[in-house]
This record gives sequence, C-alpha cells and structure tokens, in this order.
Amino acid sequence: MQVNRLLVTVAAITGSIGLGLATVASAQNVKIGAVYPLTGGVSYDGITKLNGARLAVDEINAKGGVLGHPLELLAEDGACNPAQSVASAEKLITQSKVVALLGAICSSATGAISETIKKYKLPLVTGVSTAERLTEENNPYFFRATTTTTLNGKSMGETLAKLAGGKRVAFIVTSDDWGRSAAQSYGASLKARGAEIVATEFFDRNETDFAALLTKIRASKPDAIFSTGGFQNAANVTKQARQMGLQQVIIGEGAFTSEAYNKLVDPFTDNVFGIIEWVSAIDSPQNRKFIDDYKAKYKEVPTKFSVAGYQTVYILAQAIQKAGATDGDKVRDALKATSYDGLTGNYRFDDKGQAYNFNMYIVANVNKGQNVVREVVKIPKQ
Repeated sequence: MQVNRLLVTVAAITGSIGLGLATVASAQNVKIGAVYPLTGGVSYDGITKLNGARLAVDEINAKGGVLGHPLELLAEDGACNPAQSVASAEKLITQSKVVALLGAICSSATGAISETIKKYKLPLVTGVSTAERLTEENNPYFFRATTTTTLNGKSMGETLAKLAGGKRVAFIVTSDDWGRSAAQSYGASLKARGAEIVATEFFDRNETDFAALLTKIRASKPDAIFSTGGFQNAANVTKQARQMGLQQVIIGEGAFTSEAYNKLVDPFTDNVFGIIEWVSAIDSPQNRKFIDDYKAKYKEVPTKFSVAGYQTVYILAQAIQKAGATDGDKVRDALKATSYDGLTGNYRFDDKGQAYNFNMYIVANVNKGQNVVREVVKIPKQ
C-alpha cells in the first residue's frame, strides 16, 4: 500500500469552544502533523495508528474543534527510516506549517525527529517508541505517552520471572533501539531474579525468515523465549518457532497477544504472554465505545497502535486548547501540565517528558486466541 501523503480534514464547524485567546486566523485550521511508517515492514502498524488518529480528529471536530477551529491532521510516510522520517518532519513543518508533530513508531526514527523538533521548537508526542534514551536527551519539546522497556522491567520483573517457568531465557529481538533496550532491560531484571540469559539474537524488522536464528535459539535449550516485534514480526517468530518444535513459553513486547496477531498466528497462540499497552478485553464503557466507533468507521478491530494514535491526538489537542494558542513554547508548557484520562488510564508527564500513572497489561492467550488480562500494572513516576 503506497501512501505518500494523507490529509485529514473536516469541514469548518460553526460555533466555538475555544478560550478566546487563539493566535490562529478565524478561517485557519489548526494543523498537526504525523510521521508514521505507511510503507515497509511495519506499515500495518502505521496505518492502524493513523486510523486511530483520524477517529480522534473526527470526534474533536464534531465537538467544535480546537480553539474554535477545525483540527487538521496531515501525515507523511517515514517508513521507520530515520533519514526519511526527518525529511517528512521537515516537510510538515516548513511546507505544511504544522504546529506540532506525532510519531514515529520506531524508536530510531522518533529519535531522529526529536532533533528536528528541537531545532524548530515544536512539540512532538509519541505514543509508541520505547527506547530509554529518548527521554534522557533533555529535549524540552519531546513527550512520550507510553512506557519504556526499563519501566516495564522494573514494574513487571517478578511476574515475568514466574511466567518464564524456568531459569534459562533466550532473546530474539529487533536489531534497533527498541530490541537492544529490551534485551538489556528485561535481561537485567530476569537475571536479578536468578535467570540465565542463554542466547540473544537480533533481526531486522523487514525479516520474514527466522529459521537460522531460531535454530540457534533451539540449540541454547531455553525454558522461555522473549521477543519484540510488530504484528508481522511477532507472527513470524511465533509460527516458525512452533513449527520448529519450540513449545516453550513465549513472552513478547509489542504486538504479541493482540487481536491482529492472534488471527495471523492461529493455531499457535497458546502459551504466549504479551506485554501490551492496550487490549480489547479491557472492560470499561469508554473502551467499548471506542471499539464500536472504530469498527463502524474502518470495518476492523482496532489495534494498540490505533489506540496510540487516538490518545496522542487527544493529548496534543487538549494541550493546544489549554495553551490558548498554537505557539510551540506555550503548547509545550501545556503538555507538561497534562492530566488526560484515556482508554488506558490517566496520563501525566514528568520533567523529562516521560508519561506515568497509566496502565500496562500482561495478557495471556488461551483457547487458541482468546485474550485474558493476567495483570494490570500502573506505571509509576520514576
């Protein structure tokens, strides 16, 4: 699916819910930009994230927009490539004149964009990228509305050690900031609880054949396998591991145990546990309404990426409204004071732009694809 530039607009809406302090012209939309991977190996993740963002824009505009003006979302393809993502961000900022950015899913691409927004002094909110370094670079315009592998390791270590069911753990993770951070953080947490890391293998996100890596994993005789990956990666690792006779517990961060993953992997979903930001099994009126609205609009079940796109648009729109202007510094200051009640709990940001106070979920696959929430973990302020 080739997507070079997507524009989401909604017709001008009469009336105003703004604060009367907007600096935008009366006929001008409030433009925000998104750099998502819309082509390449993780394009499905990026497209579903864009769908969630579009749904949020529709809802916000139906209620009067932002600062009394329609909210407009412009998206560019970053393909999870740092250089392409920077070029897309530059285009959105200099040509489309967006007032803030969302993106970019892959931590390496998000990190590259982080330098761009610092140069232009415009806020960036990411709802997916988990590499620890992103909030350690002292960029006052960067905000992460999700967890990190380090936070997960500290919060979930004891539970994960029990799920592993033994002492020997093998890692097969993406060869990027996310995967390396996962191997380091979860590995340290598991070793602190008596586990031995018997193998660590890395793969490119565009990889589809895992036979060679899984052969090395099998030779290490692990009790459990830990992995990271989007839908395609997670599905391929799981199916190929099971087909090679690896029946050990699989614990995954990313798309493991999501509905889309379950459909791709059936009937190999048993004995798989996912560390995940959202799952449809969350039982709340707000979550049920979101699922119904998303399915009505897109004719498919939302993913955790859809939720990330949806929630980050709301977080950013709330900040612009609170700032009373589209000025980058004012929006940044409003983001620092965020208290957003979303589908997965309450989001606030610490001094580094790292979100806290929201929920993460450890989900089990049972009965060939049925999800059960095993544990809800609130991510604390560090």
